[in-house]
Amino acid sequence: MKSSQKLTKEQLDPYFLEWDRIAKDLALLHSQRNKRSKEVIQAGIELYYQLLAHCREALQDSGFQPLNGSERLSFVESSPGTYAAYRQLDELFTELKKTIARKRIDLKRLNE
Repeated sequence: MKSSQKLTKEQLDPYFLEWDRIAKDLALLHSQRNKRSKEVIQAGIELYYQLLAHCREALQDSGFQPLNGSERLSFVESSPGTYAAYRQLDELFTELKKTIARKRIDLKRLNE
C-alpha cells in the first residue's frame, strides 16, 4: 500500500474525531477544576502517540512530527493536570493535521 493511501481522510479521521471528544471532556473538566483531567489527558497522549506512529509508518519517516513536537509532548507528559498541557496537546493535534495535509499535497504532486 502506498503511503498516500495510508494518509487518507478515512484512515485518519477516527483519530481526530476521538481527539475532539477527549478535548471537549478536558475543556469541561478544566472549567470545573476537576482533578480527573490528569486521567483524561493520558488518553489524549496515547491517542497522539498512535496517530504519530501511524503517520511515521505510512511515510516511512521516523522523524515525522510537528515543529518541536518531542519537547512539547514532554511538557504535556510532565504536567498532565494543567490547562497549559491540555492546550499544548490540542495545538500538537492541530499542527499535526496541517502537517499531514501538506504531506498529502506533496505526495499527490510526486505521483502526478
